[in-house]
Amino acid sequence: MGVLLASERHTAKGRIFLVLVYAVLALGGLTMVLPFLSMLASSISGPYDYNRHSPVVRALWDRNDRFMRSLATYFPRFPREIYPDAPESWGSWATVARDADGISAFAAQHLEPAWTNLAVRADWKRRAESFRDRTLAWNIDYTTCAYDARDVAPFVKSQTTLDDLNRTWPVRYRSFFDISFTAESKIPLGHASWKPPKDDPKYAMWCAFKDSYRQRMVADGDYICRTLPFPLTGGSRPVATETGGPRSVAAETGGPRSVAADIRAALATQFIEHGDRDFWRSAFANYRLVADYLFVRGRAFLNTLILVLLTVLAHLTVNPLAAYALSRFKMRGTEQILLFLLATMAFPAAVTAIPGFLLVRDLGLLNTFAALVLPTVASGMSIFILKGFFDALPRELYEAAAIDGASEWLVFRKITLPMTTPILAVNALNSFLAAYNSWEWAFLVCQKESHWTLAVWMYQMSQQFAGQPWCVMAGFVLVSIPTAVVFLACQKVILRGIVLPSMK
Repeated sequence: MGVLLASERHTAKGRIFLVLVYAVLALGGLTMVLPFLSMLASSISGPYDYNRHSPVVRALWDRNDRFMRSLATYFPRFPREIYPDAPESWGSWATVARDADGISAFAAQHLEPAWTNLAVRADWKRRAESFRDRTLAWNIDYTTCAYDARDVAPFVKSQTTLDDLNRTWPVRYRSFFDISFTAESKIPLGHASWKPPKDDPKYAMWCAFKDSYRQRMVADGDYICRTLPFPLTGGSRPVATETGGPRSVAAETGGPRSVAADIRAALATQFIEHGDRDFWRSAFANYRLVADYLFVRGRAFLNTLILVLLTVLAHLTVNPLAAYALSRFKMRGTEQILLFLLATMAFPAAVTAIPGFLLVRDLGLLNTFAALVLPTVASGMSIFILKGFFDALPRELYEAAAIDGASEWLVFRKITLPMTTPILAVNALNSFLAAYNSWEWAFLVCQKESHWTLAVWMYQMSQQFAGQPWCVMAGFVLVSIPTAVVFLACQKVILRGIVLPSMK
């Protein structure tokens, strides 16, 4: 029965009521959609624009914002030595991203001359090519690199195996994703006593990693890369080139101002010719990392698929049978059994985790799928709901089946289950979500990585890449896709399962 009668829908009060209802529903929908859009936008962001937490990435339509995002690729902070005329308040990229008006003025100043004047563009391209040639000729020992941590694991993996690396490097690593060049990137190149270390395999890998950015620059036809000569605009300590004596970049090019102008030309030319390509590459770099971390290595996807199938199958087998037995057979103590089943829901998972772990350990089920599936097979709420629905079914159906000589199993399979499909669909969805999203219990009883599920690996990734939350957001987006697909595919059956119990 509807809230309003058909005759009331056309009255002023009825229409106002309907408008308010739809407004509340729309507001509720926004409260669910906006957080997801914010997560989706964060998943294609980076250190420049992540802290905006906006539901839409501004760089998708704003060319000026896209230019600033490209600058953040090559420098860990805003390069004031390259752009001395920038606002004084600009320091970190998060601070820069908040100044929308300053970004528009800055980008217009450093891009418009090349956009509108072909002669200026040609001159900037010539200077950009000259700077690229000097970057390629520079001694790799005396270069800085604003490297992307997402590039480390794929590069090292392409150069060696993990076993060989652990034999030669002073530190042992469990996976390539544990490798970091943080210490190497902070080497005091400007210190007079510093010399390139000899016979250091990690430092040699660091130099090869820096050089890979230069080689990629050549292969892609770029004008600048993350690896840059040191010092860029002069400095207290000159450095040696591959072919000459100790000189700085500024000394080779006519002074700091000339170097800064060449770098500005290289940055502008790179954006004009390859800005869109670079933007989409950086946007999907997070997803490439997540795909490699979660799906390519190990058996995370297969483990999750097996766990979900076993859990749903066990859940749809045990709970309907238990509810049917409590409903069909009037046993003594039925109410007490239901009360006991519901009482199990009063204890949070943290309380039952320790005794559950001890029980699984004593049964010898650690690091098995049985340890993941068996503790969640029986659900007090599912049995309670199913029993209530079974009680509401007409008794005449069972009496007619008994007259026809149907067995109890046949009655359960042919009469009861088909009439409870929507309820079973809701229970299946709940068991799917519980199995798919559970990581605490899975991490507790399966400590071998070969048995970890996507949820456990996602937790590990959120810890390992806490300094790169945009990568974690990309992981959240990917792991939420199966849940969304299951709900969209089964939404009609699920809605029937939500409505039917209330009608009964």
